[in-house]
Amino acid sequence: LAAAVVATTSFILLYVHHKTPLSATTIHRRLFALDPATVVFKNEGKGDDTNPLSCLPPLPQIPDNLSWKRVSWRDRKRAHTCPSHSDSHIVKGLNLKRCCIGQCRKRKKPMSFREGLQNLYVRPNMPGIVSMDAMLGYLHYFVEEKNKRRPLDMPPIDTCVLWYIGDSLSQDQAIAALCELMSIGYEIPDPNRCDINYMGQLEGTCHLTSSTSQYCPKIRVRSNVHPNRRIPLHPELRLDEAGPVIYNLGVHANSLQEINQYLGLYFRRTYGDFQTTVPFPQRYAFMWREHEPQHFATEDGTYDGHLSVCRAPPEYNNFRNEAAFSFFEENGLTERIHVIKSFYALGPLVTFHINPDCTHYCYSPWRFDLTWHGIALGLGRQCQQLQLSA
Repeated sequence: LAAAVVATTSFILLYVHHKTPLSATTIHRRLFALDPATVVFKNEGKGDDTNPLSCLPPLPQIPDNLSWKRVSWRDRKRAHTCPSHSDSHIVKGLNLKRCCIGQCRKRKKPMSFREGLQNLYVRPNMPGIVSMDAMLGYLHYFVEEKNKRRPLDMPPIDTCVLWYIGDSLSQDQAIAALCELMSIGYEIPDPNRCDINYMGQLEGTCHLTSSTSQYCPKIRVRSNVHPNRRIPLHPELRLDEAGPVIYNLGVHANSLQEINQYLGLYFRRTYGDFQTTVPFPQRYAFMWREHEPQHFATEDGTYDGHLSVCRAPPEYNNFRNEAAFSFFEENGLTERIHVIKSFYALGPLVTFHINPDCTHYCYSPWRFDLTWHGIALGLGRQCQQLQLSA
Protein backbone atom coordinates (compact mmCIF):
# COMPACT_ATOMS: atom_id res chain seq x y z
CA LEU A 1 0.00 0.00 0.00
CA ALA A 2 2.81 2.40 0.87
CA ALA A 3 4.45 1.73 -2.48
CA ALA A 4 1.21 2.51 -4.27
CA VAL A 5 0.89 5.81 -2.39
CA VAL A 6 4.43 6.77 -3.36
CA ALA A 7 3.81 5.87 -6.99
CA THR A 8 0.57 7.84 -7.08
CA THR A 9 2.17 10.88 -5.46
CA SER A 10 5.02 10.80 -7.96
CA PHE A 11 2.61 10.62 -10.87
CA ILE A 12 0.58 13.58 -9.59
CA LEU A 13 3.74 15.66 -9.43
CA LEU A 14 4.56 14.77 -13.02
CA TYR A 15 1.05 15.20 -14.42
CA VAL A 16 -0.41 17.80 -12.13
CA HIS A 17 -2.78 19.06 -14.83
CA HIS A 18 -4.35 15.60 -15.40
CA LYS A 19 -6.34 13.23 -13.21
CA THR A 20 -5.67 9.59 -14.04
CA PRO A 21 -5.49 6.89 -11.34
CA LEU A 22 -2.69 4.37 -11.25
CA SER A 23 -2.16 0.80 -10.27
CA ALA A 24 1.11 -0.92 -9.41
CA THR A 25 -0.19 -4.32 -10.47
CA THR A 26 1.77 -6.55 -12.84
CA ILE A 27 -0.75 -7.41 -15.55
CA HIS A 28 1.11 -9.04 -18.42
CA ARG A 29 0.96 -12.81 -18.53
CA ARG A 30 4.31 -13.13 -20.33
CA LEU A 31 6.67 -10.66 -18.73
CA PHE A 32 6.74 -7.43 -16.81
CA ALA A 33 9.99 -6.40 -18.40
CA LEU A 34 10.75 -3.04 -16.84
CA ASP A 35 11.62 -2.12 -13.29
CA PRO A 36 9.36 -3.90 -10.74
CA ALA A 37 8.49 -0.53 -9.21
CA THR A 38 6.91 0.52 -12.50
CA VAL A 39 3.46 2.02 -12.25
CA VAL A 40 0.68 0.94 -14.58
CA PHE A 41 -1.67 3.49 -16.13
CA LYS A 42 -5.41 2.84 -16.49
CA ASN A 43 -8.50 4.76 -17.47
CA GLU A 44 -10.50 6.29 -14.67
CA GLY A 45 -13.21 3.99 -13.40
CA LYS A 46 -11.79 0.80 -14.91
CA GLY A 47 -10.54 -1.43 -12.14
CA ASP A 48 -9.99 -4.62 -14.13
CA ASP A 49 -6.26 -5.27 -13.88
CA THR A 50 -6.45 -7.94 -16.59
CA ASN A 51 -7.34 -5.27 -19.14
CA PRO A 52 -4.63 -3.89 -21.47
CA LEU A 53 -3.16 -0.61 -20.35
CA SER A 54 -5.10 2.44 -21.48
CA CYS A 55 -3.69 5.62 -22.92
CA LEU A 56 -2.06 8.36 -20.93
CA PRO A 57 -3.74 11.75 -20.61
CA PRO A 58 -4.17 13.71 -23.88
CA LEU A 59 -2.03 16.79 -24.41
CA PRO A 60 -2.56 20.11 -26.18
CA GLN A 61 -0.61 20.95 -29.34
CA ILE A 62 2.19 23.54 -29.29
CA PRO A 63 0.67 26.82 -30.56
CA ASP A 64 2.35 28.64 -33.44
CA ASN A 65 2.15 31.93 -31.55
CA LEU A 66 3.87 30.55 -28.45
CA SER A 67 5.43 33.19 -26.21
CA TRP A 68 8.48 32.79 -23.97
CA LYS A 69 9.01 33.83 -20.36
CA ARG A 70 12.02 34.27 -18.12
CA VAL A 71 13.28 31.26 -16.19
CA SER A 72 12.98 31.68 -12.42
CA TRP A 73 16.13 32.17 -10.38
CA ARG A 74 15.47 28.87 -8.60
CA ASP A 75 15.42 26.97 -11.88
CA ARG A 76 18.46 28.85 -13.14
CA LYS A 77 20.47 27.53 -10.20
CA ARG A 78 19.53 23.96 -11.15
CA ALA A 79 20.82 24.39 -14.69
CA HIS A 80 24.36 23.44 -15.68
CA THR A 81 26.75 26.31 -16.29
CA CYS A 82 30.40 25.81 -17.12
CA PRO A 83 32.90 28.54 -16.22
CA SER A 84 35.51 28.95 -18.95
CA HIS A 85 38.33 28.14 -16.51
CA SER A 86 36.65 24.92 -15.26
CA ASP A 87 36.77 21.29 -16.39
CA SER A 88 33.33 20.57 -14.89
CA HIS A 89 32.11 19.43 -18.31
CA ILE A 90 34.49 16.45 -18.29
CA VAL A 91 32.63 13.43 -16.83
CA LYS A 92 34.32 10.00 -16.79
CA GLY A 93 36.59 11.22 -19.54
CA LEU A 94 33.66 12.29 -21.75
CA ASN A 95 33.49 15.81 -23.09
CA LEU A 96 30.04 17.06 -22.08
CA LYS A 97 30.62 20.72 -22.87
CA ARG A 98 27.51 20.65 -25.05
CA CYS A 99 25.52 20.47 -21.79
CA CYS A 100 26.75 23.90 -20.77
CA ILE A 101 24.21 26.69 -21.14
CA GLY A 102 25.35 28.99 -23.92
CA GLN A 103 27.55 26.43 -25.64
CA CYS A 104 27.30 26.94 -29.39
CA ARG A 105 28.02 24.27 -31.96
CA LYS A 106 30.97 25.94 -33.67
CA ARG A 107 32.64 27.50 -30.64
CA LYS A 108 35.09 26.24 -28.05
CA LYS A 109 33.67 28.23 -25.14
CA PRO A 110 30.09 29.03 -24.10
CA MET A 111 28.46 32.35 -24.92
CA SER A 112 29.37 35.13 -22.48
CA PHE A 113 27.04 37.62 -20.83
CA ARG A 114 28.49 40.28 -23.11
CA GLU A 115 27.37 38.16 -26.04
CA GLY A 116 23.86 37.74 -24.64
CA LEU A 117 24.00 34.63 -22.44
CA GLN A 118 21.18 36.03 -20.29
CA ASN A 119 18.82 35.85 -23.29
CA LEU A 120 19.00 32.05 -23.20
CA TYR A 121 17.25 31.86 -19.82
CA VAL A 122 13.73 31.67 -21.21
CA ARG A 123 11.19 28.87 -21.37
CA PRO A 124 7.92 28.26 -23.22
CA ASN A 125 5.03 30.18 -21.72
CA MET A 126 2.64 27.26 -21.94
CA PRO A 127 0.87 25.73 -18.92
CA GLY A 128 1.12 21.97 -18.87
CA ILE A 129 3.99 21.68 -21.33
CA VAL A 130 5.71 18.32 -20.91
CA SER A 131 9.22 18.26 -19.46
CA MET A 132 11.75 15.49 -20.02
CA ASP A 133 10.88 13.61 -16.83
CA ALA A 134 7.16 13.75 -17.63
CA MET A 135 7.78 12.61 -21.22
CA LEU A 136 9.55 9.55 -19.85
CA GLY A 137 6.23 8.46 -18.35
CA TYR A 138 4.74 8.36 -21.84
CA LEU A 139 7.79 6.60 -23.24
CA HIS A 140 7.83 4.04 -20.45
CA TYR A 141 4.19 3.20 -21.07
CA PHE A 142 4.87 2.87 -24.81
CA VAL A 143 7.71 0.41 -24.17
CA GLU A 144 5.54 -1.68 -21.86
CA GLU A 145 2.84 -1.89 -24.51
CA LYS A 146 5.29 -2.91 -27.23
CA ASN A 147 6.82 -5.55 -24.99
CA LYS A 148 3.39 -7.12 -24.50
CA ARG A 149 2.78 -7.17 -28.25
CA ARG A 150 6.16 -8.46 -29.35
CA PRO A 151 6.42 -11.74 -31.29
CA LEU A 152 6.85 -14.79 -29.10
CA ASP A 153 10.30 -15.54 -30.52
CA MET A 154 11.67 -12.11 -29.56
CA PRO A 155 13.54 -11.40 -26.31
CA PRO A 156 11.97 -9.00 -23.80
CA ILE A 157 11.80 -5.33 -24.72
CA ASP A 158 13.02 -3.62 -21.57
CA THR A 159 14.93 -0.55 -22.76
CA CYS A 160 13.69 2.87 -23.85
CA VAL A 161 15.34 4.60 -26.79
CA LEU A 162 15.38 8.13 -28.23
CA TRP A 163 16.71 7.78 -31.77
CA TYR A 164 17.52 10.85 -33.88
CA ILE A 165 18.21 10.63 -37.61
CA GLY A 166 19.19 13.72 -39.54
CA ASP A 167 21.77 16.47 -39.81
CA SER A 168 23.72 18.56 -37.30
CA LEU A 169 20.55 20.02 -35.76
CA SER A 170 19.32 16.50 -35.00
CA GLN A 171 22.66 15.78 -33.39
CA ASP A 172 22.12 18.86 -31.23
CA GLN A 173 18.75 17.45 -30.19
CA ALA A 174 20.29 14.10 -29.29
CA ILE A 175 22.98 15.61 -27.09
CA ALA A 176 20.32 17.79 -25.45
CA ALA A 177 18.37 14.65 -24.56
CA LEU A 178 21.48 13.16 -23.01
CA CYS A 179 22.18 16.35 -21.07
CA GLU A 180 18.63 16.59 -19.78
CA LEU A 181 18.59 12.95 -18.69
CA MET A 182 21.77 13.50 -16.70
CA SER A 183 20.27 16.61 -15.11
CA ILE A 184 17.41 14.51 -13.66
CA GLY A 185 19.66 11.83 -12.22
CA TYR A 186 20.58 9.46 -15.05
CA GLU A 187 24.17 8.23 -15.23
CA ILE A 188 26.49 6.90 -17.91
CA PRO A 189 27.71 3.72 -16.20
CA ASP A 190 30.27 2.84 -18.87
CA PRO A 191 31.94 5.64 -20.87
CA ASN A 192 32.99 3.04 -23.44
CA ARG A 193 29.31 2.62 -24.29
CA CYS A 194 28.74 6.29 -24.95
CA ASP A 195 29.79 7.43 -28.43
CA ILE A 196 30.62 11.06 -27.66
CA ASN A 197 33.54 12.34 -29.69
CA TYR A 198 36.28 14.72 -28.57
CA MET A 199 34.16 17.71 -29.66
CA GLY A 200 31.31 16.65 -27.36
CA GLN A 201 29.03 15.46 -30.17
CA LEU A 202 27.10 12.19 -30.07
CA GLU A 203 27.98 9.99 -33.04
CA GLY A 204 26.22 6.75 -32.27
CA THR A 205 24.62 5.48 -29.06
CA CYS A 206 24.94 6.41 -25.40
CA HIS A 207 23.61 4.06 -22.72
CA LEU A 208 22.21 5.61 -19.54
CA THR A 209 20.66 4.14 -16.40
CA SER A 210 18.82 5.43 -13.36
CA SER A 211 18.39 3.75 -9.99
CA THR A 212 15.80 6.29 -8.85
CA SER A 213 13.49 6.99 -11.80
CA GLN A 214 10.36 4.84 -11.95
CA TYR A 215 10.19 5.46 -15.70
CA CYS A 216 12.67 4.03 -18.22
CA PRO A 217 15.36 2.80 -15.81
CA LYS A 218 17.41 1.92 -18.89
CA ILE A 219 17.50 4.29 -21.86
CA ARG A 220 19.60 4.80 -24.96
CA VAL A 221 20.08 8.03 -26.86
CA ARG A 222 21.13 7.45 -30.45
CA SER A 223 22.18 9.82 -33.20
CA ASN A 224 22.74 9.04 -36.87
CA VAL A 225 23.91 12.19 -38.61
CA HIS A 226 24.59 10.88 -42.11
CA PRO A 227 21.20 10.09 -43.66
CA ASN A 228 22.75 9.76 -47.11
CA ARG A 229 24.36 6.54 -45.89
CA ARG A 230 22.50 3.47 -44.79
CA ILE A 231 21.91 3.79 -41.08
CA PRO A 232 23.77 1.44 -38.73
CA LEU A 233 21.07 -0.65 -37.11
CA HIS A 234 23.16 -1.94 -34.18
CA PRO A 235 21.99 -5.59 -34.41
CA GLU A 236 23.35 -6.37 -30.97
CA LEU A 237 21.13 -3.68 -29.45
CA ARG A 238 18.00 -3.40 -31.44
CA LEU A 239 15.93 -6.34 -30.20
CA ASP A 240 15.46 -5.16 -26.61
CA GLU A 241 14.46 -1.53 -27.22
CA ALA A 242 11.44 0.54 -28.22
CA GLY A 243 10.74 4.24 -28.58
CA PRO A 244 10.57 7.12 -31.05
CA VAL A 245 12.69 7.42 -34.18
CA ILE A 246 12.84 11.16 -34.87
CA TYR A 247 13.69 12.34 -38.37
CA ASN A 248 14.74 15.79 -39.50
CA LEU A 249 16.49 15.93 -42.87
CA GLY A 250 17.43 18.67 -45.26
CA VAL A 251 18.81 21.65 -43.35
CA HIS A 252 21.35 21.97 -46.17
CA ALA A 253 18.57 22.07 -48.75
CA ASN A 254 18.10 25.71 -49.71
CA SER A 255 15.43 25.21 -52.34
CA LEU A 256 12.22 23.27 -52.74
CA GLN A 257 13.88 21.05 -55.32
CA GLU A 258 16.69 20.15 -52.92
CA ILE A 259 14.42 19.34 -49.97
CA ASN A 260 12.25 17.16 -52.19
CA GLN A 261 15.41 15.29 -53.16
CA TYR A 262 16.28 14.71 -49.49
CA LEU A 263 12.80 13.39 -48.81
CA GLY A 264 12.48 11.29 -51.94
CA LEU A 265 15.89 9.69 -51.61
CA TYR A 266 17.32 9.85 -48.10
CA PHE A 267 14.15 9.79 -46.01
CA ARG A 268 12.46 7.18 -48.18
CA ARG A 269 15.51 4.94 -47.97
CA THR A 270 16.13 5.17 -44.23
CA TYR A 271 12.45 4.80 -43.42
CA GLY A 272 12.31 1.81 -45.75
CA ASP A 273 15.30 0.25 -43.99
CA PHE A 274 13.30 0.11 -40.77
CA GLN A 275 10.31 -1.53 -42.39
CA THR A 276 12.30 -4.21 -44.23
CA THR A 277 15.34 -5.04 -42.08
CA VAL A 278 14.42 -4.40 -38.44
CA PRO A 279 12.55 -7.17 -36.58
CA PHE A 280 9.16 -5.98 -35.32
CA PRO A 281 9.53 -2.36 -36.55
CA GLN A 282 6.21 -1.51 -34.88
CA ARG A 283 8.12 -1.05 -31.61
CA TYR A 284 9.38 2.26 -32.99
CA ALA A 285 7.20 5.36 -33.21
CA PHE A 286 8.24 7.27 -36.33
CA MET A 287 8.21 11.05 -36.05
CA TRP A 288 9.24 14.11 -38.04
CA ARG A 289 10.69 16.97 -36.01
CA GLU A 290 9.99 20.27 -37.70
CA HIS A 291 12.99 22.24 -38.92
CA GLU A 292 13.92 25.16 -36.73
CA PRO A 293 13.62 28.59 -38.36
CA GLN A 294 16.80 30.23 -39.60
CA HIS A 295 17.43 33.89 -38.78
CA PHE A 296 19.65 35.17 -41.57
CA ALA A 297 19.28 38.77 -42.69
CA THR A 298 17.14 37.87 -45.69
CA GLU A 299 13.51 38.49 -46.51
CA ASP A 300 12.43 35.12 -45.10
CA GLY A 301 15.33 34.19 -42.78
CA THR A 302 16.71 31.42 -45.00
CA TYR A 303 20.33 31.15 -46.09
CA ASP A 304 21.02 32.73 -49.48
CA GLY A 305 24.70 31.82 -49.70
CA HIS A 306 25.93 34.78 -47.61
CA LEU A 307 26.69 34.92 -43.89
CA SER A 308 25.04 37.75 -41.99
CA VAL A 309 24.01 39.18 -38.66
CA CYS A 310 21.11 37.20 -37.24
CA ARG A 311 17.76 38.96 -37.08
CA ALA A 312 14.03 38.21 -37.25
CA PRO A 313 12.78 38.36 -40.86
CA PRO A 314 9.54 40.07 -41.87
CA GLU A 315 8.11 36.64 -42.70
CA TYR A 316 9.46 33.12 -42.23
CA ASN A 317 9.73 30.62 -45.07
CA ASN A 318 8.66 27.20 -43.83
CA PHE A 319 9.28 25.44 -47.15
CA ARG A 320 11.20 22.46 -45.72
CA ASN A 321 8.45 21.41 -43.35
CA GLU A 322 5.72 22.14 -45.87
CA ALA A 323 7.52 19.91 -48.38
CA ALA A 324 7.71 17.15 -45.74
CA PHE A 325 3.98 17.40 -45.02
CA SER A 326 3.20 17.14 -48.73
CA PHE A 327 5.53 14.15 -49.06
CA PHE A 328 3.81 12.34 -46.19
CA GLU A 329 0.36 13.00 -47.69
CA GLU A 330 1.37 11.86 -51.17
CA ASN A 331 2.88 8.64 -49.80
CA GLY A 332 0.13 7.76 -47.33
CA LEU A 333 2.32 8.37 -44.27
CA THR A 334 0.33 10.98 -42.35
CA GLU A 335 -1.11 8.34 -40.00
CA ARG A 336 2.28 6.67 -39.50
CA ILE A 337 4.52 9.67 -38.88
CA HIS A 338 3.77 12.15 -36.13
CA VAL A 339 4.99 15.74 -36.57
CA ILE A 340 6.75 17.44 -33.64
CA LYS A 341 5.86 21.10 -34.01
CA SER A 342 8.39 23.84 -33.26
CA PHE A 343 9.06 26.01 -36.35
CA TYR A 344 6.90 29.04 -35.63
CA ALA A 345 7.19 28.66 -31.86
CA LEU A 346 10.98 29.10 -32.14
CA GLY A 347 10.72 32.23 -34.27
CA PRO A 348 11.28 34.67 -31.36
CA LEU A 349 14.60 33.05 -30.33
CA VAL A 350 16.83 35.18 -32.56
CA THR A 351 19.33 35.75 -29.77
CA PHE A 352 20.02 32.02 -29.45
CA HIS A 353 22.50 32.28 -32.33
CA ILE A 354 26.05 33.58 -32.45
CA ASN A 355 26.70 35.68 -35.56
CA PRO A 356 27.13 34.71 -38.33
CA ASP A 357 25.76 31.19 -37.68
CA CYS A 358 22.03 31.89 -37.87
CA THR A 359 21.11 28.21 -38.27
CA HIS A 360 22.37 26.47 -35.11
CA TYR A 361 21.05 27.42 -31.69
CA CYS A 362 23.26 27.76 -28.62
CA TYR A 363 22.33 25.37 -25.84
CA SER A 364 19.52 26.22 -23.47
CA PRO A 365 17.74 23.25 -21.83
CA TRP A 366 14.30 24.88 -21.72
CA ARG A 367 14.13 25.23 -25.51
CA PHE A 368 13.86 21.46 -25.81
CA ASP A 369 10.62 21.30 -23.85
CA LEU A 370 9.01 21.71 -27.28
CA THR A 371 10.63 18.43 -28.33
CA TRP A 372 9.75 16.50 -25.17
CA HIS A 373 6.16 17.70 -25.44
CA GLY A 374 6.00 16.73 -29.12
CA ILE A 375 7.40 13.26 -28.41
CA ALA A 376 4.78 12.72 -25.70
CA LEU A 377 2.08 13.80 -28.15
CA GLY A 378 3.35 11.33 -30.73
CA LEU A 379 3.51 8.45 -28.25
CA GLY A 380 -0.02 9.26 -27.13
CA ARG A 381 -1.14 9.11 -30.75
CA GLN A 382 0.46 5.68 -31.10
CA CYS A 383 -1.45 4.59 -28.03
CA GLN A 384 -4.75 5.63 -29.60
CA GLN A 385 -3.90 3.65 -32.73
CA LEU A 386 -3.07 0.59 -30.60
CA GLN A 387 -6.46 0.79 -28.91
CA LEU A 388 -8.27 1.06 -32.23
CA SER A 389 -6.44 -2.00 -33.56
CA ALA A 390 -6.95 -4.08 -30.42
